Amino acid sequence: MSVPPLKLQTPEHVVRCLVTYTDWWQPDTTSVLQVAVSRSQNQEGFRQGLIDTLDERTEICRRMEHLTDRDRHLLFLWYVEQRPTEEVARVLGISRRQCFRRKSRAIRTLVQLGEPDQAA
Repeated sequence: MSVPPLKLQTPEHVVRCLVTYTDWWQPDTTSVLQVAVSRSQNQEGFRQGLIDTLDERTEICRRMEHLTDRDRHLLFLWYVEQRPTEEVARVLGISRRQCFRRKSRAIRTLVQLGEPDQAA
């Protein structure tokens, strides 16, 4: 079994991954491929960083499958769409306080899912 990416072993790294999750899927063009001016500039043909973060993106998706639908939705609204807390709470039908609690618990769960005894 492969070792989970080191970058997802702390709450800070999980949050960074969620915040930047769509960065490479929203390029300036409509393609994830990039045509380089010269071969030495970009030998892979993909946008800079796409290949480097593929394992991390795959791992965060695997871990997200273990969360409830509501917690996944909360993290998506909060980090990927970066909506205000009040709006996240309203969409989910929960209080702001509950929003913060659920978010913290979900992030902790994502970190714990990367620990060797939880990765099964």
